[in-house]
Amino acid sequence: MTQEALSWPLPEAKKEPPEVKVQTYWGMVASKIWRDKITVFAFLLLTFVIVITLGASWIGGNILGFSPTDTNLRMRNAPPTWAETAWPQFQAFTQTCQSGGCEWSMWGEIFNESASGLRDCLSGSCHWLGTDNAGRDVLTRAIHGGRISLRIGLFVAVISMSLGVILGLISGYYAATLVDDLINAVIMTLGSIPLLFLLIILATVFRPNAEGLAFILGIFGWMGISRLIRGQIFSLRERDYILASRALGTSAWRIMFRHLLPNLSSIVIVSAVFNVAGAIIAEAGLSYLGVGIGPPLPSWGNMMQGSLGNFTDAPWLVLAPGFFIFLTTLSIYLIGDGLRDALDPWVKN
Repeated sequence: MTQEALSWPLPEAKKEPPEVKVQTYWGMVASKIWRDKITVFAFLLLTFVIVITLGASWIGGNILGFSPTDTNLRMRNAPPTWAETAWPQFQAFTQTCQSGGCEWSMWGEIFNESASGLRDCLSGSCHWLGTDNAGRDVLTRAIHGGRISLRIGLFVAVISMSLGVILGLISGYYAATLVDDLINAVIMTLGSIPLLFLLIILATVFRPNAEGLAFILGIFGWMGISRLIRGQIFSLRERDYILASRALGTSAWRIMFRHLLPNLSSIVIVSAVFNVAGAIIAEAGLSYLGVGIGPPLPSWGNMMQGSLGNFTDAPWLVLAPGFFIFLTTLSIYLIGDGLRDALDPWVKN
């Protein structure tokens, strides 16, 4: 064998093609949500609210040391324990502002008294957010009230979305038929009724509990999602895969729930999230008007109703439930907005 044959270059080893990572649709959705820091923060915030409301009994009994129904008339409308000394000083400061010139020098003493009160509260039992007009601890009632408000929001979303999606699918699939006309007639009739007055009348007559109030809100809250689903079905029902399913003899119910509904999943999910927030606000509004959930059971709405006329003398009665409503609805709306972007395949970032 010659030297030239020995020096002939050996063939290079065949390189394997790089592995292509396949990402599913829901994997893409999860990746978008994880990159969206605002949505992740909203998820954590909502999780925190849900956890403290679910553990309200343990937190109230073992950490706060109060029951949501225990009364103490000697402590009516008492300020937060850590602000017992600072609150009168703050009221004196507001009076100086009303007389023409604010005494800003008083804030140093107010902060010092508040800090001293906080140190004392950390070492013993304390009304962190004061008491209401029956001497009940406001913070304990607020975390217990989240159970009712969140439960109503979830029930309303389930009822309204179930009715709206089913009737919207049927109406859109059987467009321009008698079935579509009947469903549209029901939607137009219910939509023409002043909803607030109707809810007040029904809540006043039946005095429902949490589940009953959720049923009333859900029964009259499905029309919007039904119209939205119906409009989307108009374009989907003429797609080739739907026409092919009809040609193969697939039943109408299978086409609606097996082929049409999955293509509307993003709309349904986002609408359901927004419905939860809307139901929480609706329950708070009805309870504030005195026709929702009544005492002694606490809800964020009836806690605000019990604070009527006390905002200047006891602002903690308004701020505590209002703060929880604000945090919960804000987190839900941020989650809904993030899901809307994540579920849209045309939105890349």
